[in-house]
Amino acid sequence: MPENPGHTGEFAIRPATPYHPAMSNPRRHSNMQPLFRLSFLFAALILALLASGCSSTKIKESWEASDINEPPAKRILLVAMIKDPVTRRYFEQHFVEEGRKKGIDLVPSSDYSPHATDQDEKQEIIKLVKKTGVDGVLLAQIKGVDKEYKNVPSRLDWYPDVFPSMTFYNYYFTSYRAIYRPGYIGSDNYFKMHFRYFSVHSEKMLWAGNTITKNPRSVAGTIEQIADEVLSDLSSSSLVKAKGFIARKLGQGDES
Repeated sequence: MPENPGHTGEFAIRPATPYHPAMSNPRRHSNMQPLFRLSFLFAALILALLASGCSSTKIKESWEASDINEPPAKRILLVAMIKDPVTRRYFEQHFVEEGRKKGIDLVPSSDYSPHATDQDEKQEIIKLVKKTGVDGVLLAQIKGVDKEYKNVPSRLDWYPDVFPSMTFYNYYFTSYRAIYRPGYIGSDNYFKMHFRYFSVHSEKMLWAGNTITKNPRSVAGTIEQIADEVLSDLSSSSLVKAKGFIARKLGQGDES
């Protein structure tokens, strides 16, 4: 047998390349890879968004006195009944800032008495109210966090397979790809607060509201949501003068 030029005398065995349908159309194969990758990334993003809960605050119960016979308050003292002075000041400052956005003049009590125990006696509270020159007092109390468990059942969602080169008729007859979403045991956290508004003139409670926040995400964001709900309810009542006009209900005969 004649020797081939450059042959070493030994047979060179090369492994057979496995056949893949996409090899018949390499361009299609290169286009499909990023498409599939993008599809799976998009599906993962949707699943992540659906799995995450949203933070929301609402007033669960509210009450307003029916026999109010005094002008609306122009200046309100905010007293957060929180033992830790740093947390108390943080809460009051963010709450007051939200009030300024609504045109409500709120005075944080922590500016005058850093510790909640500074007002253990009635005379101390009277002194604080006179010093700030307020017409009303809004008390805020943290009532705790409740956890509720829930059973989320499994789901089977269907998404169509589609490729850039696919026409309507080909797409119409394609099968569907199933995505299975397993069930799980989840939980929701509910942060609760109570608010009570008192008149300085009559010393009576004129408004009360209980807020509940589902799955709070951040401290500042939760305070802003709570303040927005509470102050919006107070502004729509006959208790607060806000944004340069008296926010009273129509038909009560008040002058702005």
